[in-house]
Amino acid sequence: MSAKLKKILLVGGGTLGSVMPLLAVTKKYPADYSFWGTPNGPEVLLIKEKNIKFRSILSGKLRRYWDLENFKDLFKIKLAFWQSLYLLSRLKPDIILTAGSFVAVPVVYAAKFLRIPTIVHQQDLSIGLANKLMAPMATKITVTFPEQVKFFKAKKTIVTGNPVRLKYKHLEHQPSILITGGGLGARAFNAFVQEFLPILTQNFQVHHILGKNNFDQSLNLPNYHPYDFVTVKMIDLLNQADLVISRAGMSMITETAVLKKALILIPIPASHQEKNAEFFARHNAAIYVRQGSNKIMARYLEKILNKKDLRLKLGENLYNLFPKNSVDNYIKVIEDILS
Repeated sequence: MSAKLKKILLVGGGTLGSVMPLLAVTKKYPADYSFWGTPNGPEVLLIKEKNIKFRSILSGKLRRYWDLENFKDLFKIKLAFWQSLYLLSRLKPDIILTAGSFVAVPVVYAAKFLRIPTIVHQQDLSIGLANKLMAPMATKITVTFPEQVKFFKAKKTIVTGNPVRLKYKHLEHQPSILITGGGLGARAFNAFVQEFLPILTQNFQVHHILGKNNFDQSLNLPNYHPYDFVTVKMIDLLNQADLVISRAGMSMITETAVLKKALILIPIPASHQEKNAEFFARHNAAIYVRQGSNKIMARYLEKILNKKDLRLKLGENLYNLFPKNSVDNYIKVIEDILS
């Protein structure tokens, strides 16, 4: 008689950054998975495509600045805690996994109350408020890099790397560039990058993921392929890309690193992404351009588009920075807790 599958609850959403590491685990670790997320986030479609049971739950966001919305969201968070207590007592998961996001905070607190073990994964180099709030309640904290251990209690923090779903596969293709502002897209990012499309499309096929709210087919350029949102095809677009231009979320950076792709990072201004971009630029593993720095972007593009050896070197440096076997390392943490 085969052993009964463990019941694992995944929690995250609002953006795909907090979702992708969790999905990487599902591909390699057989279990009875459920996913709790936001009602309208990009995770909804992706999770349903994976045939994982999905439930949207209440959530609120605490801002680090004065805003009347904080009072409304405090009420939502209290409601979300009681909802989480009720739903967890019915689902009875063996363990809960999250990689950040405010939707997970009340769930992790409720899990602590019900003595359900939790793993909180820290991707980015700077710690977001959601993970700061969840860390004291977590059974274990996993981090991408050794530099992050100092932010948490050492005895419950483990360096695993960032779980990633991709493997390299050779695809015959014309030279291509992938541009993505993240699962939701980004209007300012798109506008900035689109200024350089005449240069980018001269010798490259350009695949641009604009985001559902920003899709515009009015740009009719040769070699330019706009998309509103992609899921499965994203793997092929990444695999065939010679250059990736993206925001600086750690999930996207990790997937690019596994495939040894050259990367230009344009982080969200005044956000945690800037630390990510600074870190990789400092290690000569990516090019960091601030949004709106047109002259700097033009100068870097002139270099990188014409020098294949530079692109290969950047991709190799990026790959070498990340701990290897991240999914296996993460699964070992799960198994150690469940044993």
